[in-house]
Amino acid sequence: MPEYSYGIWRNWEFSFQLPVATEQDRLRTNGYRGEMQYVAPHDEDLGLYWGFNVEMANLAGNGEQRVWNIELVPIVGLRVARWHFVGNPSVSRLLSGSGRKINFEPAAKVAYRAFGKNYFGVEYYLEAGPIQRWLPNNQRSQVLYLAWDGKLGKSDINVGLGRGFTDASDRWVLKTVFEFSF
Repeated sequence: MPEYSYGIWRNWEFSFQLPVATEQDRLRTNGYRGEMQYVAPHDEDLGLYWGFNVEMANLAGNGEQRVWNIELVPIVGLRVARWHFVGNPSVSRLLSGSGRKINFEPAAKVAYRAFGKNYFGVEYYLEAGPIQRWLPNNQRSQVLYLAWDGKLGKSDINVGLGRGFTDASDRWVLKTVFEFSF
């Protein structure tokens, strides 16, 4: 998914994303997303930090109807010595189509700085379903990743190997995120 991000004010960033997928051996776009993120000023090496991310999307999965969606992602992080803890108790809601309930989709990360700017840790992603009544456990997507975060020059890199724990989860996932600074 290509993403273009631009710092519009101190601690504020706007992003535009173009998700793509393959369908019947064809590469096609799944829609687009706009995202606004704020992270409050904080010490980059130690202590508590917070922020939020608001995302508006017009997306369609393979063979699905295109829908509008909004997502709010609170950001809470803590750096203590070599440890980095992050929680994102995210909620989302469809703005078009059926199923317009507020869904709970939290994520969390624990990472250890081994050397330099290299962090090794675990990331957990859950799609629990509607806040009022979570999906049964076997219908929730739950994926745990072993992950590495590092730097190559000015660029940030995140690589993770994930394992799904339910039938609703992808069994194995390899994710990579490259951030090119210019």
